[in-house]
Amino acid sequence: MWFGILTLVVVLILKVLLDCRRQRKSPPGPLGLPIVGNLFDIAKLVRREKISANIWNQLAEKYGPVFSVKLGIQEPTIIVSGIDAITEMLNKPEFDGRPNGFMFKYRCGGTPHGILFTDSGIWHSQRRFALRTLRQFGFGKYSMEYILQQDASALTNMIIQLTANGTPINIGSLICVSVVSHIWFLLEGTKFEVGKETPQLKEAISVLKDLLRTGNISGGIVNHFPFLRHIFPHLTGYRLFEERQSRINKFFLEVISRHKDNKLFGECTNFIDSYLEEIDAQKKKSPYTSFTEKQLQFVLKDLFTASIDTTDNMIGFVIAYLVVHPHVQLKIQDEIDKVIGRDVSPSLNDKNRLPYLNAVLVEVSRLANVTPTSLPHRALSDSNLLGFEIKRNSTLLANFRSIHLDKEHWGDPEVFRPERFINKEGQFVDDPWVMPFGTGRRKCLGEVVAKNTVFLFVACLLQKLNFSVPEDHPEIGLHGIDGIITSPPKIEIVVAQR
Repeated sequence: MWFGILTLVVVLILKVLLDCRRQRKSPPGPLGLPIVGNLFDIAKLVRREKISANIWNQLAEKYGPVFSVKLGIQEPTIIVSGIDAITEMLNKPEFDGRPNGFMFKYRCGGTPHGILFTDSGIWHSQRRFALRTLRQFGFGKYSMEYILQQDASALTNMIIQLTANGTPINIGSLICVSVVSHIWFLLEGTKFEVGKETPQLKEAISVLKDLLRTGNISGGIVNHFPFLRHIFPHLTGYRLFEERQSRINKFFLEVISRHKDNKLFGECTNFIDSYLEEIDAQKKKSPYTSFTEKQLQFVLKDLFTASIDTTDNMIGFVIAYLVVHPHVQLKIQDEIDKVIGRDVSPSLNDKNRLPYLNAVLVEVSRLANVTPTSLPHRALSDSNLLGFEIKRNSTLLANFRSIHLDKEHWGDPEVFRPERFINKEGQFVDDPWVMPFGTGRRKCLGEVVAKNTVFLFVACLLQKLNFSVPEDHPEIGLHGIDGIITSPPKIEIVVAQR
C-alpha cells in the first residue's frame, strides 16, 4: 500500500517537474481563459490602441521578443519581435508554412491554391512560374519604366483636371487605379486609361480593398471557432466575408473564361495566356499537376491583391506626411528642380541622383508600417526559436513594427526625420532595419516593382504639383487606419500646379 502511494507521489512530482520544464521552454505570454484564451484581452487592447500592431510592441516589452497568445483552441500564435528573432524566423525553412485555419482555407477555395497561402511544393512551383513569366513581360525591369511614367503622368494630369477650381479632393482612389494599371496590363494584357477602367475592374478593386481593410491578420473569430458562422453569420462578419470572396472569385473566373475563348495558341502577351498554355503542357506530362484553371484563378487573385493596397497606400502616406511637413515637400521639390528640372519626366536613372527623395520614402515606409506584420507563417515541424520550443502547426507573425520603432537602433523612432538616411557627404544610405517587404524565402516578390512605382509616381507628382490641406482641416493622424494593410488617413487635399 505504502509503495503504491509513494509511486503515485513520485509520478505526480515528475509530471509537475516535466510540465514546468516544458513551460519554461515554451514562449511566455499572457494568461488566458479556458477555450477562448486571450481573444477578449486582445480585442480590448485593439479597441484601446486603434492600431493592432501597437499591441504586439506593448506585449513584447513585457514578455520579450518571442511570446505567445492563445486565440481559441488551436495551437498558440507566436508573435516574433526585434531584428534578431525576426531574421531567424523568416530564414528558417521550417517556418515557411502557411496557416491552415478555416478562414484561410475558405479564402483559397477550400484547399490550398494560389501563392500567398500555399506552402511546400505548390508554393514553390507557382511562385517560380509566376516570377519567371512576369519577368518575361517586364516585371521588375527597366522595360516597364515607360509604362510607369505614362501612368504617373496620367495620374498627375487627372489630379490637375479635378482640382482646377481649387476644390479639395481625396485622391486615394485615383492613386489606387493608377498603380493597378500596369499590373493589370501584365496579368491580363489590357491597358486602360486612368479613370476609364471597366465597371467590373472597378468593383473588383473596391471589393479587395474592403477585404484588406476589414480583415484580421489572424483570420478573425470564425477562423478560431468555425461553428460560429452557423450561429452568428452576420455578427461574426462571416456572411459579408463570404459574399465578398464570392464576388472577387467570380470576377477572376470570368476573366480567365474570356481569355480561353479568345486565345490563339502560341501567342502569349500576358500572364493569363501563358498560364493557360502551361496548363496544357503540364497535362501532357501528367494528369496530376498543380497547374489548373482553379489554381490560375487564385494565383491571379493573390498577385492582384498584393499589388492593390501596399503601393498605393505607401504613396498616400507620403502625401500625408508631406502636407503635415511642408518644409520637407519643398526640399524634395528643390532637389527635383536642380537635378531633373520641370520639363523632363523623372526616370529610374534619377534614383541615385535624388538622395533626399529616397530618404523621405524610406522614412515614411519606416513610420507608416503599411505592412506592420508578415503574413502568418506556420511551423511545418517542431522547432525552436531563440531557444524557445515552437510546436508544429503553431502560427507565427513577424512584428515588423518592432524593428521600425526600435529605440536603441533609431534613437528617436517616433520622429519623422529623413536626414537619418543621409550621410555626411549628402548621399542616401539605406538601412537593413527597414524591411517592409520582409526577408527570407517568403519575401514579397514585388519589392522592386513597388519601390520603382512609388519613386516614379512621387517624383512626377512633386515635380508638377504642390499638396496642402485647407486651413480648417482637422488634425491629421499619421498613425493611419487599421486593417491587414494599414491605410493612410483620409485627407481632403488642396492641389496647386507649381
